[in-house]
Amino acid sequence: MYLSINQLLVRPSGQIFIFIVLIIALIGISCGESDDSVVESDLDPVQITLPDSVFTADDVAAVGWKKSKELSPETLPGVTSVWYGFYQQRDVEVRVYESQEEAISVGQELADLHSGRRKPSSMIDSGAITNAQTNTRTSYLSYAIVGNLILLCEIKIEDCQPLLDGIGQ
Repeated sequence: MYLSINQLLVRPSGQIFIFIVLIIALIGISCGESDDSVVESDLDPVQITLPDSVFTADDVAAVGWKKSKELSPETLPGVTSVWYGFYQQRDVEVRVYESQEEAISVGQELADLHSGRRKPSSMIDSGAITNAQTNTRTSYLSYAIVGNLILLCEIKIEDCQPLLDGIGQ
């Protein structure tokens, strides 16, 4: 005995059955494969400012960043120096490059990796590039490029925004 769709809609049990089928269909559609480009678009864009400016760690310290210790630049290609410190009770790492072009072309992939924005490349996976902060906190969730500097900020970029805005002023 088959019931027509009209008969199903009249019966409460039929309404529940149709509702369940629709919910299962929606769940199936929403749990389908996702496109990586969608994940990328969900990320906040990286701030890149002051393209022609060249700064040092001392310029960042002049804005209120507290220098704690210098890290070895050997594990970060293209870096001239790496400093670990604090700004408003947040960990901030400052990576100094020769130019902003160098910071973007060489340093941005590692900054993406260390902030969790990108999966490791095969070069990093193989151990050719390792983390510079072996004895220091490595949980940076955001970063910005200001002139020739890459500043990795703990938690969110808004916590470091006054620091970023003050560099070069």
